[in-house]
Amino acid sequence: MTSDVRPLTASDLDWVVATSAARREVLAPHAPRFWRPAADATARHRAFLTRLVDDPAALTLRTDHGYLMALGDATRRVVDDMAVTDEAWADEGVALLRAVVDATTTVRFVVPVAEPRRREAAEALGLRVAESWWHRDLPLVQVRGESDRVELSTAGARGRLVPAPPVYAPGGPVLLVTDVETGTALAALEDEAAERGATVSVVSQRADDLMRELLLVEAGHVRTTAFFETAP
Repeated sequence: MTSDVRPLTASDLDWVVATSAARREVLAPHAPRFWRPAADATARHRAFLTRLVDDPAALTLRTDHGYLMALGDATRRVVDDMAVTDEAWADEGVALLRAVVDATTTVRFVVPVAEPRRREAAEALGLRVAESWWHRDLPLVQVRGESDRVELSTAGARGRLVPAPPVYAPGGPVLLVTDVETGTALAALEDEAAERGATVSVVSQRADDLMRELLLVEAGHVRTTAFFETAP
């Protein structure tokens, strides 16, 4: 093992793409519809990574057993695209993440709940959960009209339909709930979204919003992803 952090270059892309594809396969069973890999996920991801490696604003780093892509600038960067072998997280994973933290005022780090060693690396550097995403698979129903309508609202809940990230294929758009007051309102919003083709509902919850957490547990949602951030 080595925690030697160095720039990631175009010559690393074959390895990066293969490493990322293997990670998607490991994640998929934890949310089979939400994280179902698209048939062309590898090609799409490679095209995206190629643009990032060529983008001087992106911070692209690697070690012997992991890589990281950070988007943004020295004020704020988001780290989502990162993969490290399990046994290397404690040293190489932490070293990669530290390189971003040391060069950035605020770092937002995406941590699927199914990756505990990723979470441990975040906590080792003092990052704390700022937000969580919860999801629930929606009933697959016959889709009615107005499928181009993206903003949805009911009494006590609002949301919008958004496309899934290109590397995933949940079978339709995703309902991103932007505001919810009650479980009844959430259920009504999700019913309408399903009728318009949405297959998954995603609701965000601030770390300090315990009432929303309780609402989501009672509504049958599952915490899928945590968003860690550096302290302000």
